[in-house]
Amino acid sequence: MMLLMHLLMGALVHNYPGNQFKVILGGGRREFIPTSSIDEEGRSGRRTDGRNLIEEWQRDKVSRNVSHRYIWNRDQLMDSYSSSPQYLLGLFENNHLQYHLQANSSTEPTLAELTEVAIRSLRRNEKGFFLFVEGGRIDHAHHDNLVELALDETLEMDKAVATATKMLSEDDSLIVVTADHAHVMTINGYSGRGNDILGPSREVGRDGVPYMTLSYANGPGFRPHVNGTRQNVTAEPNYRNLDWKTHVDVPLVDETHGGDDVAVFARGPHHSMFTGLYEQSQLPHLMAYAACIGPGRHACASVSAAQLTTSPRTFTVTVTIFLVIALRRPKDL
Repeated sequence: MMLLMHLLMGALVHNYPGNQFKVILGGGRREFIPTSSIDEEGRSGRRTDGRNLIEEWQRDKVSRNVSHRYIWNRDQLMDSYSSSPQYLLGLFENNHLQYHLQANSSTEPTLAELTEVAIRSLRRNEKGFFLFVEGGRIDHAHHDNLVELALDETLEMDKAVATATKMLSEDDSLIVVTADHAHVMTINGYSGRGNDILGPSREVGRDGVPYMTLSYANGPGFRPHVNGTRQNVTAEPNYRNLDWKTHVDVPLVDETHGGDDVAVFARGPHHSMFTGLYEQSQLPHLMAYAACIGPGRHACASVSAAQLTTSPRTFTVTVTIFLVIALRRPKDL
């Protein structure tokens, strides 16, 4: 896995199309610097090839005579509004970005802030843009059976989508929100409106023991049954702490993905194509059709050249995806 990450980061910096990406924002600083280097927050890299890809990224932009900036904290991100470099690389954590509820808000930006900066930067391109934004920590929290963090990260994703809808017009920007898979979390019981989603169901089991509204079919957090009885998880000392785990049926190191169909939501030009039940692999073809890019049929083929002001633009995020395809330059705010 480490070798794969080294190769991927190297491709992102040096190979096409990665070296053409105008905006790269997220975590993973350690994958860019060698084990002998210490990052801005005092943590070491883990590249064993001795390469510093941050410096290599900067040298590449200098050789191409394009404006660029590397940033690593929230203040620098906010300042990038005024500096407006052509290329922006932001690495805000040594590893993954922190969960929102556990992050230092003075140094680490939110997903919505990252989205806003990315759109402000990319929308300067008259030919349009493609932006992919992932709420990746939703997945991590589910795998670790951290229900409150998973739900809060979903809310952060929602804020990022709201930011995009506020900044981009429905007339020229297609936004698609979807997920690449489900999880084995389920909602239990028949609790009425207003019941705490993070608490127990209003009912109890036949054994008289409460059960949680949310639980997982497998993963960490399994409690052994004693003499055929269940443990009352609401009586645990760390109940409702951020690191508390709800009950699971099968003990595993990590919770697994599920096989459910996932939803797709779309807004903007050609949004009506994103309806019905279809294979996940159809999504990129629909986006390419709407954006008039790549091989195959395009929406532009049915429109006269005089009606096309520019080539299309696209943007994506996830619960794991949200996408925007802007068919013309969005109106400036």
